[in-house]
Order: sequence, then C-alpha cells, then structure tokens
Amino acid sequence: MFKAKKKIDVVDPSKMAMAPTAEVAQVKEERIVKETLIAKGTVLTGEISNESDVLIEGSVIGDIHSSRSIRIGREGKVQGTLTAEKITINGYLQGRCQATAVKILSQGRLDGDIQANELSIERGGIFNGNSQYSADKTAKEVEKITKENVTALPKLVTASECLPVKKQCDKP
Repeated sequence: MFKAKKKIDVVDPSKMAMAPTAEVAQVKEERIVKETLIAKGTVLTGEISNESDVLIEGSVIGDIHSSRSIRIGREGKVQGTLTAEKITINGYLQGRCQATAVKILSQGRLDGDIQANELSIERGGIFNGNSQYSADKTAKEVEKITKENVTALPKLVTASECLPVKKQCDKP
C-alpha cells in the first residue's frame, strides 16, 4: 500500500548553465549598482551629468544632474545646483537642490534653496535658505519650471516711474 516507487528527475547541470532565463538575467542586472563616486581628496570643477547614482565624498564646484540620486557624504562638499530624483546631504552644500525628495542627515548642512515634493531634516542637520514645495513633479519638471519662472519674471518698476501715476491719482 505505501510501497509506491517515486520518480526522481535528474537534470543535466550543463544544460541549465547554458540557458539562463530572462528572470535570472534581470535579477543580475538589478544587483549591479551603477554609481559615480567622487572620492575623498578629489576636487572637481565642472558639470556632472549622468543616468546613475552619484556619491560625493570629495569636493565639487559646479552643477550635478542625475536621473536617479545624489548623495553628499560626510566629507563631501558641493558648491552648485543639484538636480535629481532623490538628494541626500550628510556633508555640505552651498547652492540649490531640485528634486522629488531631499533629505538632510544629522551631519548635513545646506546653505541655499530647495525645491522639492518631500523635505526631511534629521536632528543635527542644518538648513539655511528657502524651500519651495513642488507637489508630484519629477526633478526634470522642477528644473524646467524653475527656468521658465526665472526668465518670466516681470520688470521691476523704480520709485521714479511710480510717482507720475500717484500724482495723477491725487488730482481732483
């Protein structure tokens, strides 16, 4: 009654190694973390623009654009504009952030402006500047809107230009 023979399938290992599935290839691709590193002691002047994550442990003078994330490490210092989906500051930034999410960690300091959907500052983190909420906008949309707003500012009127209007209003 319980003495049924069990069938055991033996798979040739050479056949398995020759044909990896699409799922396995996708998992391997996801495991590869692409990151641009500006190492401690490095001083870079210029613009960085790429599709991968950026980690700054050195010094950068210039703008940094990433379609993913930018992290400023404890030793990192940046002077310029950062544009990314996510920005994390644990070092020093003098300039501007444009992102969906900006996080200032306990060792981080930002002197400048933030335009983001989410902003968080850990205890000990320092933020000196202005912040503007930009709901549900990607970093690219935020950058585009910022450029449009800067070029579309109205002309400032001087006090001498306003005086003739006031005199006309005062006449009976």
